[in-house]
Amino acid sequence: MFKHLTPRRLCQLLFLLITLFIGGHFALWATPLLQGLSPTVTRPPAVDAFLPLSGLMNLKYTVGTGTIHGAHPAALLLFMAICASALIVKKGFCSFVCPVGFAGEIMGHLGRRLHLARPLPRILDIPLRGVKYLLLGFFLWNILLKMPVPAIGRFLSGGYNLTADIRMFLFFSTPSTGTLVTIGCLLGLPLFIKNGWCRYLCPYGALLGALSLLAPLKVHRNEDACTQCGLCTRACPSSICVDKKTTIISDECTGCLTCVAACPTPEALRLSTSAHGTPWSPKAVVILMILLFVLTTSAGRLSGNWQSTLSEKRILMEVMKMKSPERGSHHNL
Repeated sequence: MFKHLTPRRLCQLLFLLITLFIGGHFALWATPLLQGLSPTVTRPPAVDAFLPLSGLMNLKYTVGTGTIHGAHPAALLLFMAICASALIVKKGFCSFVCPVGFAGEIMGHLGRRLHLARPLPRILDIPLRGVKYLLLGFFLWNILLKMPVPAIGRFLSGGYNLTADIRMFLFFSTPSTGTLVTIGCLLGLPLFIKNGWCRYLCPYGALLGALSLLAPLKVHRNEDACTQCGLCTRACPSSICVDKKTTIISDECTGCLTCVAACPTPEALRLSTSAHGTPWSPKAVVILMILLFVLTTSAGRLSGNWQSTLSEKRILMEVMKMKSPERGSHHNL
């Protein structure tokens, strides 16, 4: 059933299944805690991939103190792995790994089939692409510039961060208006606006896009081999004019290689370090992504910086504080 899927699609499906497995395992761990009981399974550290702000704060804390904070150490390691992927092969994480990006692609395909999805006109597209950078700037300004290391340490050790994963679980398991709006943006925008969430609102994508400008692997066009058919530009999910450039430097390029697959002329387009460099195939990118996360997980386990150092008793205590009606309105600020 998978023989007609591309390596990129298979990679997306693999990471989606891993994400669903981790989510299910985490639910088995978190549900008893919310009931005041001890869980019968261990917490899956990989769920920290969904705590990028904790990872960013831990990065500054680690640089400032020389030690990794023990509350969500996997958040730091996975955050660094995802950033490293952008420094190697553009926004490959977005197009090969990210489950949110995968869901957006599916909704985008559905929107096109229903003749609902449309690209925004340039006069709107360009300024709206800056929204995700404004969101990213807000987080970077407040975390990297305004918060001193001691304050970050206090936050990382505080109840809000210690229960950040459980709060995230509750956000989706007990939907509120905010949850529905968020899901609506994640899935609804791509249905009507091409790459609506990823292109305009995702601050993580903005960070990876900025880092990807330094990536040695980019899509290159060989002008001598190019026939100017324009198929690459029409195929590009990020609406980049591939046929007008020799090197795709754009922060919107995800390195998905859709343009390369659409090109009818051998050697005209390639993912490489130069126009005549050794081309990277989609399979090579898949192997790179999988290897990157395997090595990150292994390094975390071997160094003792994968599992949280929090005791079950401390976690249960913080969960009870979080649920306390006397403190709930203040604790959630």
